Amino acid sequence: MDDRNSKHLLAKNIRHYMELHNKTRTEMCEALGVKYTTFTDWVNAKTYPRIERIEQIAEYFGIEKSALLEDPSRLPADAIPYQKRPTQPIPIVGVVSCGIPLLAEDNIEGYYETSLQDITTGETYFWLRAKGNSMINVGIHEGDLLLIRQQNDVDSGDIAVVAVNEDDATLKRVIKKENALILQPENPAYETKIFIGAEMESVHIRGRLMKLEKRF
Repeated sequence: MDDRNSKHLLAKNIRHYMELHNKTRTEMCEALGVKYTTFTDWVNAKTYPRIERIEQIAEYFGIEKSALLEDPSRLPADAIPYQKRPTQPIPIVGVVSCGIPLLAEDNIEGYYETSLQDITTGETYFWLRAKGNSMINVGIHEGDLLLIRQQNDVDSGDIAVVAVNEDDATLKRVIKKENALILQPENPAYETKIFIGAEMESVHIRGRLMKLEKRF
């Protein structure tokens, strides 16, 4: 497929998913962090976005990148039609460290269409991007998306986003003992942090890990 046809196919597919999700160009620009004129050029097939932008659009709609790049009319005759599940846009809020504690960014990068099956009505959720490799033994790698349910306490053994001294945020398994709180990595190369007595007051739980979305 030549460049001209590629631009028109991508533009057509973006417009299709915008209509499917009832999204305006302004909403798309805010979610993707791009200028209105830039996005307009994409949907009018005047320019072709970089591959990372295409991946961002696919991530926003909760679809595979191929759904934006391929012609649906050329699917095999026995292809099973895609049945979209109801979703809700959940904000992607910065980065959480899975190694040395790192300040969690407060700005919203964008939104990720999240299946309603993964969230509970009345609860507050946000996505974070994992950074570091201290949780690799439970399958969490740098760049993975982490669905967090906002809460200030978790059960012993849960994986949670934890702020230490109000400044740093990190993802660790929380182990509760009598008069002690343990932040345990899932990588033996990293040190387990133990807070005893009054030290426990410096540890504040921000939310519980609910779901992992792999990014390769």
